[in-house]
Amino acid sequence: MGMRLYQRLVEPMLALALRRRRLALLDFDGAVPEIPVDWRRDADCEAPCPLVKDRPPRLIERYVSRRAGWRERLRLMPMVVDIDRYPDAAAFDAALKARSTRTLPKIRKAEREGYYARPFLVQCHVHDVHAIRTSMPMRSAGPVLDYWLLKPGHIAEPATELHPFGWPTCPMHWIIWWGVFLPEPGHRQGGVEVGERLVAFVKMWRLGDIGHYTEIMGHRDHLDKGVMLMLHRAIVRALIAAEVPAMRGVRVLLYGALEHGRAGLLTWKKRAGFRPTRMTVSSSTAG
Repeated sequence: MGMRLYQRLVEPMLALALRRRRLALLDFDGAVPEIPVDWRRDADCEAPCPLVKDRPPRLIERYVSRRAGWRERLRLMPMVVDIDRYPDAAAFDAALKARSTRTLPKIRKAEREGYYARPFLVQCHVHDVHAIRTSMPMRSAGPVLDYWLLKPGHIAEPATELHPFGWPTCPMHWIIWWGVFLPEPGHRQGGVEVGERLVAFVKMWRLGDIGHYTEIMGHRDHLDKGVMLMLHRAIVRALIAAEVPAMRGVRVLLYGALEHGRAGLLTWKKRAGFRPTRMTVSSSTAG
């Protein structure tokens, strides 16, 4: 109830107060592009699917417009990576380089130091996720209540043995955790030896055409290594390569809104290739 009231009452004020100024910070003075999206993708959905499709999820109601009009001034402006703009990984790297010449060298240095990115089962890395979430009381989006309140059991039930990652059954609707790891022989999660330390993660939700970063966070001891951009780049490259059904056909990658967080978060999104975009309901969904 509290979040719904916030979205209904506070977010329209944020849109009115911040949009023009933040578009200027991005040197964005043209028309905002529109991308039609289908969150259902019924023809590609496979059972068992975890999504209940009797009504649009709150994410869709929050970020996807049904029609243009004056009310759009009161709706938050999504920040997205348009995956279709990039025919291959090299094209996305070129976009990152155009935003900042420091991004790719920092990522490659992290790779040389042993950092690597991959999807993972959160149940096998609960204690590392907890360590990341409680490593800083303040982040670019604001205060972190988890710093004081979060317990490992709030995240997931820890695994009692090591399990390999498996791609979801339904390729259109899922939640996947992606992480950046460092090899660490003997490192344990509770009573289970995993041999690597999770230092950053993204919790990613897919709804048909939309991939969404619901949570993205790195451990304070590793943020200066560029692990967040490294992780983001790995995810975008996987979406472009589309080698597995779960990563195939994502039209846009969404990370919150133009009006969210502080200036530092907006700068990070700009460097990562996110752009203000209006998402609209596709004709297949509307019909």
